[in-house]
Amino acid sequence: MRVFEVMLLVVNLLALFIGPSKKQPKVVLLVLAGMNGAVLCLHGVVEGFRYQMIFAYLFVFLFAIYALARATLKFSKNKIAKILKGITIGLSALFLALTTLMSHALPVFKLPAPTGDYGVGVQYVHLTDETRVEPFLKGSLDKRELAVKIYYPAIEDKTMPYAAYFHDSPELIKTFTAGYHMPDYLFSHLRRVKTHSQEGLQLSQDQENYPVILFSHGGGTTMEVHTSQCEDLASRGYVVAAVNHTYVSSATELPGRIVTDRDATVNFDQGDPLDIITQIMADDVGFVIDMLDEMNDGETASIFAGKLDMEHIGVAGHSLGGAAAYNLAINDSRIKAAINLDGAVYTVPKDTKGVAPLLMLANDEEHVQAIVNRSAPMIKLEDMPAEDQEAMASSYGSKKAYIDIYKKQEQAAIAHAETLKASDSLFMVEGSAHMKFAEVGLFMGKGFHRFIGINGETSSEECLEIAKSVTLAFFDQHLKNETGESLESVLRQYPKLQKVRFP
Repeated sequence: MRVFEVMLLVVNLLALFIGPSKKQPKVVLLVLAGMNGAVLCLHGVVEGFRYQMIFAYLFVFLFAIYALARATLKFSKNKIAKILKGITIGLSALFLALTTLMSHALPVFKLPAPTGDYGVGVQYVHLTDETRVEPFLKGSLDKRELAVKIYYPAIEDKTMPYAAYFHDSPELIKTFTAGYHMPDYLFSHLRRVKTHSQEGLQLSQDQENYPVILFSHGGGTTMEVHTSQCEDLASRGYVVAAVNHTYVSSATELPGRIVTDRDATVNFDQGDPLDIITQIMADDVGFVIDMLDEMNDGETASIFAGKLDMEHIGVAGHSLGGAAAYNLAINDSRIKAAINLDGAVYTVPKDTKGVAPLLMLANDEEHVQAIVNRSAPMIKLEDMPAEDQEAMASSYGSKKAYIDIYKKQEQAAIAHAETLKASDSLFMVEGSAHMKFAEVGLFMGKGFHRFIGINGETSSEECLEIAKSVTLAFFDQHLKNETGESLESVLRQYPKLQKVRFP
């Protein structure tokens, strides 16, 4: 909870337990009411109101009415009045307890602070790939549109405001929340979360140019939930382009509209849908690299002209975004290093000799075991209950189609494992979970993660911290040729981070 939220609950409780006493002078009640009102105003001005605190707000107004009434009217002392007084006090205590619970369950959390010396600038860019027809819309002639968020090393200006989370867009947050089949107002307080980046900052001139990293989110999430990791990389001297993959993201903000993954009209029923989708995402990243190249060359007006080191490009991604990063590592020679954050892979490399240095960070709930066992992400058809086999085969068109896709995924899993084994670059975080490598794990307070399907004993904060340290050490090694914060030192720093050995 935030500072003034805690203060408000404290003065609420003071009023609740001191105010109703008939021995209290009237002036004490008025002072308590004034304290509650003052803290409420400070909370609203400094931190902003949110619905989770609604009972505390109501208490302030009701207690003010009570204090004024006690100061001007005579109260009955009969038995019914005493019963009503007891009920009112009991309900007030219950409502304040609910307020505390709701505020903890749905906190206005603090994003982890960047660890580097640079300020972090950010700008939103809308790009259209004129060479590609939108692949997620059946029969459409629209061109592929992307929202990209570029973080960069900057000269910090403390007079400028820090950017709000989710681009300060209530509609973006509502659409994102609805994608998880939750009430669209549930995470409305995310607007109150502040980032550590600022729009409109000057690009730092400390270096001649900066290595470039492309970051991809997972299916059904958004680039916004990787803000802290992108900010950290920018503060350490990287230009980071986070790509919002339209129709893969649960909410993509395009000019004049918001597009969701539910708006897609293509089923990709010819072949493995996940293989097709992750390749589309890889193509998105390839296009963004082309656009960054144009910015660097001055073909497109940009603050990045001549400041991007396009010879040192890395890619990273979470979940499906991690699979896209893997696709780029095996197919795009421009990529010099790639990180897959807990993403299963679906593509079989044509040639493993040209694969860029690759690091995999997996959860130990089930994923790392699947990688070591070289298991396909799909379930083997014959391992399903007999009554489910027909329905599953039908959803893929036929039994043969399902088996063919399974075999291809198995080949992809084997090739992926062999690549990681050869490079000795598979890591896991003990007690982690898939969504703890994104900021979604921060959206719920301790003890409430399981309500949104996030398990694991290690906190989301620690998982994010480990992921940031591993990512930074790996990219520093391969994009900057630095060894100061090596992966070995990161392993020593975090006991829950483990290097996985293949049998």
